[in-house]
Amino acid sequence: MHEDWHYRAFSKDEHRRRIEGGSRLMQEAGLAACICTSPELIYYLTGYEAHTHHAIGSQAMVLAADSDTPILILRDGDVPQADETLVIGDLRPFRLGALELSELVGRALSDLGLTGKPVGLDLSGPTTTGALALSIRNALGDVAVSDCWRLLGELRTILSDEEIVYLRQAAAYANAGINAFFGKARPGMTEIELAAEIEYAMRSAGSDYPTVPTWMASGARDHCQHAMASPRRLRAGDLVHAEFAGVARRYQCVTMGSLVLGEPTPRMREMADGGIKAYEAGLAAARLGARIGDMEQAYRACLAERGLGECCPMRFGVGISAAYPPIWENQITIQLECNDQLEAGMAFYIHASMQSLMDKQGMLLGGSYLMTRNGPERLDKAPIELVVLEP
Repeated sequence: MHEDWHYRAFSKDEHRRRIEGGSRLMQEAGLAACICTSPELIYYLTGYEAHTHHAIGSQAMVLAADSDTPILILRDGDVPQADETLVIGDLRPFRLGALELSELVGRALSDLGLTGKPVGLDLSGPTTTGALALSIRNALGDVAVSDCWRLLGELRTILSDEEIVYLRQAAAYANAGINAFFGKARPGMTEIELAAEIEYAMRSAGSDYPTVPTWMASGARDHCQHAMASPRRLRAGDLVHAEFAGVARRYQCVTMGSLVLGEPTPRMREMADGGIKAYEAGLAAARLGARIGDMEQAYRACLAERGLGECCPMRFGVGISAAYPPIWENQITIQLECNDQLEAGMAFYIHASMQSLMDKQGMLLGGSYLMTRNGPERLDKAPIELVVLEP
């Protein structure tokens, strides 16, 4: 029977362009090869949907600076997924537990004639454990090893036209979730029940699984920004906020919002008004060629002018692209210290993450953007306001 679903997300030409970019970066850094165990880099370069990365020590990609074909080492039980999704790569399966991944990485480098030469290892990758990194490092012997997660990750900060298609699909799924958040919230239901409504709406629309759970907090815990949805029941007068992502082919579009089940308090309105103005100031600083850190500087300066400077412990935002648990961000971080420049093709989310520890009051307003030559284009449709619902 003919399948109407294409398991390979990108064209071979797209992957070849990415590999060429990686080779260029490695040569500039003086690396003979890069060893990657992080699923987002493996997926980005080879197309393999590495969703079994939770089995630490089960997969690695070795990419030589002078080669256009990565070596993909993975456990034999995952070969069917590779058959479905791998676009470019020399597949080398093994039986997990019978051989060490580090030994197989060493063999791959030997086969490439690169034994003893400087290599990169994705040491700062979110799924590269210390034990795995030490195992691979010890197997390499007396060679220079540097972190390549950020090096190769530079490629992932500028999205191609093919990637942007998926990002827009992810935005549609995120919008289904935000509509459920505002449309289903009511007193008496638990935070978990409301999170279920959000997740059901997105999955029903076609969303892939997210990299992080639906974050939610309400009432006395609304100053918790990265809170797990709890069994707490919503009550009249509660402020409720949520943050989550729609996902298409691992591309994350992050959305968020805050609502009040009844009349907002003066403090709620003060924080919302100040957060909105600061958000707008930070967004206005998003211009092609501008320093990324200037966005947060404008955001924080506006909050300080309104006497809300203590309400913004979180950074202003992060870059988004293809991702796996436990994080949805890429190498872009929108905070004061970032000196990188905004370029067309970058995708990011920003937020007024209002959090007053003094009076235990908080809320969340924000959304995702694609940087274009005409400026930032909004992707999701979450309202940048404190939405008031009848209790």
